[in-house]
Amino acid sequence: MKEITLTINGNQVKGKEGDTVLDICQANGIDLPTLCHYKGLNDVGACRLCVVEIERERRPVPACTYPARDGLVIHTHNEKLEKYRRLVLELLFTERNHLCAQCVASGDCELQNLAYKYQMDNARYPYSWPALPVDSVNDYLVIDHNRCILCGRCIRTCDEIVGVHTLDFGYRGWKDMVVADLNQPLGQSSCISCGACFQVCPTGAIFSKNSAYKGRPEECKKVNSVCPVCGVGCQIEALVKDNRLVRIDSPDLTDKRGILCHKGRFAPLYRKHERIDTALVKNGRGKLESRPLSEAIDIVAKRLAELKSRYGNNSIAGIASSQASNESLKAFKEFITGTIGSKLIDTLDGDIYRATAQGINIYQEKAGLDTETLLEEILKADCILVVGANPLESHPVAGSYIARAARQNKAKLIVIDPAQNAFSYHTALWLKPKEGKESLALSTLTKAVIDKGAKKDSAQVKKITASLKDINVKQGSEQAGIGADDLLEAAEMLSKAKYSVIIYGEGILQHKNPGLITSLLNLATIASSQGAGKPRIISLKPKGNSRGAWDMGIAHTSQSIMKNLTGNNVKALYILLSDDYVNASQLPNLGKGLEFVVVQSSYLSSAMSKANVVLPSPIWAEVGEKYSTLDGVAKSTSRLIKPSDDIKADPEILREISKHMKK
Repeated sequence: MKEITLTINGNQVKGKEGDTVLDICQANGIDLPTLCHYKGLNDVGACRLCVVEIERERRPVPACTYPARDGLVIHTHNEKLEKYRRLVLELLFTERNHLCAQCVASGDCELQNLAYKYQMDNARYPYSWPALPVDSVNDYLVIDHNRCILCGRCIRTCDEIVGVHTLDFGYRGWKDMVVADLNQPLGQSSCISCGACFQVCPTGAIFSKNSAYKGRPEECKKVNSVCPVCGVGCQIEALVKDNRLVRIDSPDLTDKRGILCHKGRFAPLYRKHERIDTALVKNGRGKLESRPLSEAIDIVAKRLAELKSRYGNNSIAGIASSQASNESLKAFKEFITGTIGSKLIDTLDGDIYRATAQGINIYQEKAGLDTETLLEEILKADCILVVGANPLESHPVAGSYIARAARQNKAKLIVIDPAQNAFSYHTALWLKPKEGKESLALSTLTKAVIDKGAKKDSAQVKKITASLKDINVKQGSEQAGIGADDLLEAAEMLSKAKYSVIIYGEGILQHKNPGLITSLLNLATIASSQGAGKPRIISLKPKGNSRGAWDMGIAHTSQSIMKNLTGNNVKALYILLSDDYVNASQLPNLGKGLEFVVVQSSYLSSAMSKANVVLPSPIWAEVGEKYSTLDGVAKSTSRLIKPSDDIKADPEILREISKHMKK
């Protein structure tokens, strides 16, 4: 952009065409007070604190909305402007109930900071003392309207960054308030509890229930890390005091994967499940009792060595949760396949891996998981097809990307799912195939897109076209339970799109049907043939590190070990759950024919009743390890808090058992 020169407070400064006066002031170290301005949001000039005088303008103007021009002469600080700013502050304080001594944000409040800066020891105007409601229905957040200054940061963040547009202004004039949807309580609205509104609030009007009064930022240590919970891999900044998580924020809400969701921002602050903080060994009465970790490791090593010697290597099997880190999974694989020498290793989501891998292989041999695209591609899309997924629930940041693309790019959002979900607010078209007819619906839609005139240049497109030549679109749509007009409308949207993206999730993966995966890849190929580049498709995987576990070869390639314990004549089972909460119902056949079961887990659940030995695992916040995001990007976490002395990292315990077995 063209460089421009302005004169601010008598000094010449440089900026770029398109900047606002506030942008240039901030770039040149000229401090202007602001409350409604927030990096990355569109400015609205609501608070009027950044007002400046510009020669040839009749009155002071807000710097945040005034476009900078070459040759402007600007004054940012003089007696008149400072008096004006002090007046604005007095009006903000007297309009509502700002009682700093009782406020959750006291000491971390931008309004309070400005009051100190302008030495506001009194207000010249009468206080209104309105009796305004406090909304605490949401699981994590409270909105206290008494402390709101109507800056609109939360509303613009909800709209421009998160994309869901739950918040807006309601009422008129002095009754103006921030409301959710049609003035519903936040907990009953379309709010996805991402907490971005809480992070940008300049006062204590929106606050976190679990962070309130637990520590000011200056009392806490800040640790940057990555959230590994759902596989999106969002950047986080944790505030830690006395080895306790006080608050989790995004380092930059406008950055890639910087929005966060309730799983990454709030859930780590709550203790939902009972922790295992010591080793447990089943006694003679069949009850688990606490034992020193070293003793439990010795028992596990001796028993596994004995069973290996008696029944052979493959009498011992290993099952891992794909929530475990790459380091834990690597150590687990080395232990099961190396130390024990067993070929029976699998993940709890192994069935989904096998269906996905087979489906990709049918589509294109050796294409592999890398055939999928990055999550950020969603933001470029002009047409998005969501199939069997509810991203706003399962992967909220991915859901937010979809909502943003639909709202800001005017992307056409098509949903194929028999069940209703929160996307009804954003959807252009909703197709609801009959149960079990998803594959037919996808193939028929693909054929309809081909009939609309898809390019048939590539060998892959020709192969797909040939495989669908016998499908009649009208008959296929009727058999799938979808109106032919709706299906043709969806085909029209996909065929006209220059940048389409397909996202699928649990509703597809739960069928464990390779044919469905192939159909989705075929549709992505045909839809993408209209534009440039490879097919754009993303699967929302079941666990936070599913991609890491699958890439590492932990999931068995041909069979479910958990379902075939008896058939494989397994006598001992080692289950690595790490910080995944898994109960007995998710572990079928556990205990049948098994002589020895070891569970390594962070949480106590019904699954532990089947174990002979339970070993404690740290949670992700207690170790710094690597995870792979659902789109295949390796990211490292940092240790946020220390575990208790009796809890060792998963790889450390596995190596210790291995060492004992080799003695």
